[in-house]
Amino acid sequence: MTLRALADRPEYFSFEGSDPDHLAATLTGWTSRVLVRPITKEGIYYKCAWANAGAMSIGLSRYDGQLLVESEGVGDQLLFVLPHHGRVDIRVGGRAVCTSPERGAVIDGSKRITALSLGSREHISVAIDRAALYRHLSDMVEMPISGRLEFSPEIDLLSGPGTAIARIAATLQTGLAGGAPLRKSPLALTSLTEALMHMILETLPHRFSEKMRRAASPVPRHVKKAIEFMMANLSKPITLMEVAVACDVSSRTLQQGFRQFKMTTPMNYLQHLRLEAFREELVGARPGESVADIALRWGFTHMGRLATDYRNRFGELQSQTLRCCSSAS
Repeated sequence: MTLRALADRPEYFSFEGSDPDHLAATLTGWTSRVLVRPITKEGIYYKCAWANAGAMSIGLSRYDGQLLVESEGVGDQLLFVLPHHGRVDIRVGGRAVCTSPERGAVIDGSKRITALSLGSREHISVAIDRAALYRHLSDMVEMPISGRLEFSPEIDLLSGPGTAIARIAATLQTGLAGGAPLRKSPLALTSLTEALMHMILETLPHRFSEKMRRAASPVPRHVKKAIEFMMANLSKPITLMEVAVACDVSSRTLQQGFRQFKMTTPMNYLQHLRLEAFREELVGARPGESVADIALRWGFTHMGRLATDYRNRFGELQSQTLRCCSSAS
């Protein structure tokens, strides 16, 4: 089971009480199956509020008492836990992190999660759809990204980028609660959510951190020229040899340049550019246009392969993009 589909999530959702079964049922309705077990007979209290901001959800949660929470996971998301006070021991898969105001956690939502709280606790949680992070990272490094991000499980909240991440998250949480002033300023909301994703990807250690540093290096002239040629011929069935001739280099030199500075092959990079252009046209499609019509204009003839590549890249089907944008216009 996964988190509710984005379209089904309410903009704001809050609940409180002292019944562990009610807490478990409420969390299960929001994510996947959750079990809550009090550790003592003294009872518990909880107060939680979640706000949805597109591909990101922000939650402020307070728990009093001793309890154990077990979850099958939160779906295809990454969860960033930023404590204000109190301590909770979190285990994800076979890895344990002790969270506190000094140390946050990064949780892979696809894995089983257990959390043990032995006192008063308050924290902000940021849940981000994995596909959105991939898109943001691809935009940052200007190349296709695949494979797990594999963040380091701990966040230092006392110094460095962790403090900035916590501040941006707190600003988002405050702005989306109460009268929700950020809802009245969608540009500011978009800027803040993108800034938070940018800070997370650029400053927290993960599998692609080194590739990001390499991608920031100056790109050779022949690689830049190849990209310009690709952009000018996106809808045409160009070959690797044609790109190399246009750049006045050998195919081997072109391959080496892309592997070193774009961490992919020239033809994979071309596919990445075409998918972006294809999605942009889906978003702006005229009434009556079909996915197949638009796909053919961008040189996609194998619909099954396109469907797989598109979903891996954007986290949704082409038909969902077309339907969503058509209904919004």
